[in-house]
Amino acid sequence: MNILKILIVKIGAIGDVVMSLSMLAEIDRRWPNSEITWVCGGSVSPLIQACHRVDKILSVNERKLLRGGAFGALVELLPLWLRLMGKRFDLIVTGHSDSRYRLLSLTALGITRRSFGNSPEGRWPVPGRYHADEYVRLITGQNGPDAPLGVIPCFHFPLGENLSRKIEPEKKVVALAPGGAVNVLRNDGLRRWSLENYARLADQLLQNGYQVLITGSESDGWVREAFKKLPVTDLVGATSITELTALYGRADLVITHDSGPLHLAVASGRPVIGLFGPTIPWEKVPRHESVRVIWGGDHLACRPCYDGKNYAICPGNECLRSVTADKVYGEAKQILGAD
Repeated sequence: MNILKILIVKIGAIGDVVMSLSMLAEIDRRWPNSEITWVCGGSVSPLIQACHRVDKILSVNERKLLRGGAFGALVELLPLWLRLMGKRFDLIVTGHSDSRYRLLSLTALGITRRSFGNSPEGRWPVPGRYHADEYVRLITGQNGPDAPLGVIPCFHFPLGENLSRKIEPEKKVVALAPGGAVNVLRNDGLRRWSLENYARLADQLLQNGYQVLITGSESDGWVREAFKKLPVTDLVGATSITELTALYGRADLVITHDSGPLHLAVASGRPVIGLFGPTIPWEKVPRHESVRVIWGGDHLACRPCYDGKNYAICPGNECLRSVTADKVYGEAKQILGAD
């Protein structure tokens, strides 16, 4: 029996890649003996590898590819093109609407090619739909009421000894991720809840006996100033992508806005509060009992304002400003079972 060969091209932000992992479950369901090659950025390759379903991972340097100019992009593309040269795939899917991403699979031979964007099969992704469902459409080409839903994997990474020592076992643990919403191409500050509100929330949680973890990547070091007077556990920049997911898996609750950590928290399987403003929550998180959404700005005609590329001109970030620390703390108490 011939083995179906599939090439997936999906690089970019952590959150988008996590949602795209829904393709793997659908491939397994339809073609359990298929062979999968995935082109991704190096920063997310540990997550893809942890799924134990991808046979070959081809990593590229996203910064050089997207920000290195024509020469930098060519330096990244040439080795990839050589590795894919003449390779035959039954299905090639590109999880991007920008046609330039299709260049990554230029030298591969594909019987069927699908990508996000407008096509005779319809628009991908459809605004308002959960993107994990839309990634599954790339695999199936199927739309309508019988289209399968996307399921992202739940990761259970072990928490290393160094991080385990940071956890106070007698307390319930709440992890906050006040940074993020940054990728190689842009800094989406309008997606972030204010640091002042995160600090107020942390203070309320600490005063009521919870341990508060502040998490994020090395580039999120700028958030520390807001918490310097609070006895939080600072783990910003102290974790890899898999360690951060493991840490969220140990927390009793994770609270953050529309960002990469939000998706890692969802994939950890633990309770999550997602804070939204200019973007549509149901495009980014599953409608699941473990995920509680607070969507600010319901009084604003401009919400949501993000069209997939740009935001409305809004220096005051009005929609997220309408989400108060008291509101979030009230939701957290319900989840944590506090009186």
